[in-house]
Amino acid sequence: MSEQTTPARSAAHLVGRLMLAEIRVFLRQPVMLALTLLLPAGLLLMTGLVDVPGTRGDWARVAGRHVVAVQCITVYFVALNILTARRHTLALKRLRTTALPDLGIIAGLLSAPLLAGTFQIIVVLLGLFALGAPVPANPVLALLGAVSGMVVAVLAGVVTSIVTSSPEKAVWTMMPLFIATMGAESALATMGEGAGQLVMRLVPMVANANLVFAGWLGSQPLVTIAADIGIVICWLGVFSLLGWRTFRWERRR
Repeated sequence: MSEQTTPARSAAHLVGRLMLAEIRVFLRQPVMLALTLLLPAGLLLMTGLVDVPGTRGDWARVAGRHVVAVQCITVYFVALNILTARRHTLALKRLRTTALPDLGIIAGLLSAPLLAGTFQIIVVLLGLFALGAPVPANPVLALLGAVSGMVVAVLAGVVTSIVTSSPEKAVWTMMPLFIATMGAESALATMGEGAGQLVMRLVPMVANANLVFAGWLGSQPLVTIAADIGIVICWLGVFSLLGWRTFRWERRR
């Protein structure tokens, strides 16, 4: 029995060490550290000074918008940047020659953006409570939207890294999805029920923002919630399949 479990334990130990190493590298980068600290502060400052919500529905929409902003700006972009940089410097290729499993390498590299995103969402939500936001009517649903959105964002980063040849170009390749997601989420707040709203929710991470909104508000129709969960599952499947089929370990030429 011990002989069978030793390789698995060894692989888990190596993945854990890679995660810690990536988190240390992330924290030593002033730009990434500033992004982690300043984004929540900026979002809360905007809410407190410019866009002060008045009703539970307003707070719910602000919470959904802030959560998806963290997912796009931090989780998606940082995941894209890390994978592109490691591929560009041939670190991905070197890591693959070690005893680390392929999925373990990817998980280790993506631990930093997931940890940073988790920290930011916690700070943002605590900040909203401090500003007077009511407690979510359905916290489990709101948590589901936030957590699943981070997974969608990190998988989107994996897929986008495949078409990004250098870290400098990551700023440009992330723009289409970033603009589409933030634009659709903003437009969603101005639309009533109908085909237009459904189209907006089909954009990656927008359904996650709507789940946070529904969890905070607590009065969304079950069919809308079910549709949002279905959309999230579809994006998880699409990005996972694309990442699995097209991921490159070698530098793009």
